[in-house]
Amino acid sequence: MYYMYLPIFSFLLFIALEIQNNMSGTQNGAVFAISCIVLLLMLMLLFAVTHNVLAAGIIVTAVLLTFYTVSFYKRMLTGVVLIPPDLNLLKSFGELSAFVDLSFRWQPIVSILCAAVLNIPLYFASKHIRLELKGRAAAYITSGLLMFALLFTRFSFDIMMPLMNISASSEMSYNDIYEEKGALLGFFTVAMGWDVEPPELYEQNYMDALCELVIEETSARASTRVGDAAVKPNVIVIMSESLWDPTRLPNVRFSEDPMPNFRRLQEITTTGNVIAPAFGGMTSNVEYEFLTGSAMRFVRYGEIPYYNSEIYIDQKVGRSLPSMFRANGYRTVGLHTYDGSFYDRKLHYPKLEFDEFIAEDDMPGAHVKGTAGGRDIISDKYLGEKAIEILESSDEPLFLFGITVQNHIPYVPLRYEGEATRGITADSGGILSEEDTEYLEVFLEGTFDADALLGRMYDFVMGFDEPTILLYFGDHLPAITRHTELYTDLGYISGNDLSALPADEMYCMLATPYIAFSNYSELPPTWGDMSTFFLGAFIAEAAGIELNYYYCFLLQAFESFQALNSYIYIGDGVMSTEPPAGNEIMQMFAAFQFDNLFGNSYAHEMLTSFPP
Repeated sequence: MYYMYLPIFSFLLFIALEIQNNMSGTQNGAVFAISCIVLLLMLMLLFAVTHNVLAAGIIVTAVLLTFYTVSFYKRMLTGVVLIPPDLNLLKSFGELSAFVDLSFRWQPIVSILCAAVLNIPLYFASKHIRLELKGRAAAYITSGLLMFALLFTRFSFDIMMPLMNISASSEMSYNDIYEEKGALLGFFTVAMGWDVEPPELYEQNYMDALCELVIEETSARASTRVGDAAVKPNVIVIMSESLWDPTRLPNVRFSEDPMPNFRRLQEITTTGNVIAPAFGGMTSNVEYEFLTGSAMRFVRYGEIPYYNSEIYIDQKVGRSLPSMFRANGYRTVGLHTYDGSFYDRKLHYPKLEFDEFIAEDDMPGAHVKGTAGGRDIISDKYLGEKAIEILESSDEPLFLFGITVQNHIPYVPLRYEGEATRGITADSGGILSEEDTEYLEVFLEGTFDADALLGRMYDFVMGFDEPTILLYFGDHLPAITRHTELYTDLGYISGNDLSALPADEMYCMLATPYIAFSNYSELPPTWGDMSTFFLGAFIAEAAGIELNYYYCFLLQAFESFQALNSYIYIGDGVMSTEPPAGNEIMQMFAAFQFDNLFGNSYAHEMLTSFPP
């Protein structure tokens, strides 16, 4: 009798969990049955180990509730469910916790309460369900073998997954997989479908032929330089957290312009838009594109390059932007006003060939403004002061890459409590709730300070007595409230599902401003709109340094297409959500990316060398 509750427990627990996944896993009979069997096998496996069915139930419940709840909130905040690579974020839980605003939702509460209630009968069952050592060993071996057969054998791929209409190479989004197959088996499916297919014709001879094309095109161009070869200007790059122009929002008015300096400088500097590979977060992915010239489009979807450095970072030596500046005789410095262990930057910046990485730990007494998760946040103003200090004290040409943090989510109403603020207000005529309006106004305060930093850096650079170029750009649009809700409420875009937006609306959600200026040479009015991975090539060319073949290729590729990520393509006068077939330059780009990340690095030596 007590044993009969174990399959019932598994059945009801799965239903309780799927409350947080829109009950999706309960709507497909095969998915429902296999998921319940997997839960039962997990329960039996842990029972065999602990010899206590209540302990086994509590462990299974706790682990799966954690998975479902984290996935629920991750989807609410970022629009994407929890997938296997996200588990790497656990190592940065302390740093991430300051930036998470968990609003109340009924689904997790109901799910947790139901799951807790289901464990009560296990307490009584635990007094009667006992096995001798041989029985426990048999239960352990049997449940382990059945789970292995169900999930990790030819039976799984040839029978079980086709039964559920699941393909490991499915083109469905991860959200769609979880919706159709349930979160439990959805997570497993994503984990199994993680291979990257090589480009057609991928082999040594093919890559050699592509390299020859790059060499020929580079030789055909008059020069890889723009400036005076004898001048090595300082190059300062500041990637500003969530920098975006909020006056682009319709149906809302502000008491004053939150970006007066940007507006003042637009007409006299180089300006345009960066097409970020992300919305609302994942600064490190934008950073990865800029520093390596590699596209997130060719990273395994959902993966964070900084958390799989063996593939995405370790092989970049000689190909990264700082390594190219370093080869040109520059001192390379990374500067970030947050914890240096976040995204493992302290480990990765030396690999990217930064001579020095300065983070929050190296900034005692830094000026702070506002808090996040009870933690003081270093101000944008201080980052500017530190950048200027480094620049003035450098005896060599300097390449400095700085990342601000002040305007990071969450934009909670008490973010700047007790601080002296600009107090810019927003009026949407009642479209936004009072709470959402307060969130927007907190973002406006951070935007005003980011803009003030831009103005301060412009005034300093233009008065500095050494040749200097500065590039200032935003990493991504802000998730001001819950993911995209504020944007849809105000009519900026038509829906909350980014993957379903038309190309023109997707552009609006990915385009952040850049602005560049020089105190010794004239730059063009614009470089045009571009993906972040192109931006480094343009600033290097503007500085007049020697470009290696890879960055020469990026400038060549830009003439064919200007933006490419998982959401949008811009090229040949076309903007679409998917790239067209037959673009040879883009195929070359994809081949070079695969070769460097997942292939045999056939082209690495040539691409990291410099033209004679």
